[in-house]
Amino acid sequence: MHFPVVGPRWACSFFFAVAGLAYGSVMSRMPAIKARALLSDADVGVMLLCMGLGGLVSFPLAGWAVSRMGCRTVLTLAGGALILLFPCMGLASGFFSACLLFALLGFAIGVNDVGINTGSILVESAMRRPVISSMHALYSSGGLLGALGGSVMAAWEVSPFGHFAGAALILLVLLPFFARQLLRDAPRPREKRERLSRPPLWVLVFGVLMLCSYSSEGSVGEWGVLLLHEVKGASEQTAALAYASFSVAMVAMRFFGDRLREHFGDARLLRVCCGCALCGILTALLSPWPALCLLGYAFMGLGLSVSVPIIFSAAGRRHDMPAGTVAAILSMLAASGQLFIPPLIGMLGSLVGLQEAMGVVVGLCAVMFLGAGAVRDADPRA
Repeated sequence: MHFPVVGPRWACSFFFAVAGLAYGSVMSRMPAIKARALLSDADVGVMLLCMGLGGLVSFPLAGWAVSRMGCRTVLTLAGGALILLFPCMGLASGFFSACLLFALLGFAIGVNDVGINTGSILVESAMRRPVISSMHALYSSGGLLGALGGSVMAAWEVSPFGHFAGAALILLVLLPFFARQLLRDAPRPREKRERLSRPPLWVLVFGVLMLCSYSSEGSVGEWGVLLLHEVKGASEQTAALAYASFSVAMVAMRFFGDRLREHFGDARLLRVCCGCALCGILTALLSPWPALCLLGYAFMGLGLSVSVPIIFSAAGRRHDMPAGTVAAILSMLAASGQLFIPPLIGMLGSLVGLQEAMGVVVGLCAVMFLGAGAVRDADPRA
C-alpha cells in the first residue's frame, strides 16, 4: 500500500542529510577557514551573523517559491545550489569575501530548510503515518558525519576546499537519482490578498514553540562547553563533550521518534519530552558534578529531539494554509530565536553570571512544556 511513497521518503531524507553534512563540515573546519581568511574572533562573529541573516532573508522567498513552483522543483534547485556553493566556502580569502560566502550559504541552507520540511510534510501526509522524525534524524546524522569528517580531514591536513570539493562531488553524483524520486506536487498560485493575509493564531503558537526548541539547542551548542569549563570546573576535554552528548542523544531518539508518536500520540509525547528537556537543563545548571551535567545535556537532547518533527507534522495536518508557506513562517521564527537568544544569554551572562543567564533556557523549556497541548487539535490520537 505504501510502496509508491517509499522512494519519496528516502529521497527527501537525502536532502536532509545534504543540509546537515554541509553545515557540519563547514563548522568543523572553521579554524582553517579563519586562518586562511585572516579573520579575528570579532570577524568570525560578524561572518556567522551574516550567515544567520542570509537564512532569515531566504525563508519568505522560499515559501513564495514553493507555492509557485512546487516543492520538488525548489528542493532540487536549492539542493543543487547548496552542493555547488559548499566547496566555495574553502576559498574565502578575506573578511568581505567570507561574509558574502557565508551569507550565501545561509541563504542556500534556508531555502533548502523550507523545501525539506515542506517535502517531509507532503511525504507524511501521503504515507498516513509518522515519518518526519526519522527524516530529521538524517539531518542530525549528516551534521555529525560532517563534523567527524572535518576532524579526519584536518588531521590529514587536507585543505577545506579539497575536503568540501570531494564531499560535494559525491553528493552531486547522487543528486539526480534522489531528485527524480521526490514526491510530485502541484504549484498553487494564490491571489495577492491571500498572500498578504494574516497567518492564523495556531501558526504563531507553533512558531513560538519552534523558537523555544531551536533557541534551547543553540544555547547548548554555544554556551554548554563554557558552562562546564568555567562554572563547573570541568577540564577542556570533558567540557567538549557537552554538545556531543546532547547531539548523540538527539540523533538516537529521532530514529525512534516516529514509533513513539504512533504509540503515544503527538501531544502526549511532546509534553513528556519537553518535561525531560526541562529536567535536563535544570540538572545541568544545578549539579556541581560535570558528569551529571553531561547526563543533563543528554536528557535535553532526548527531550528536544521530537519537538520540531511533531510541530511540523501537526502543521501539515492543518489545511487552511499551504505547506510551503507554513514551513517558511515556522522556519523563520525558529531561526530568529536561534540567531538572537544565544547572544542574549551572553549579554546577560556578563551582567549576572553565565549560570544565572542560562536560566533563560529553563524558561524556554517550560514554555514548551506548558504549550505542548497546542498540537492536540491536530493530533488524530488526542
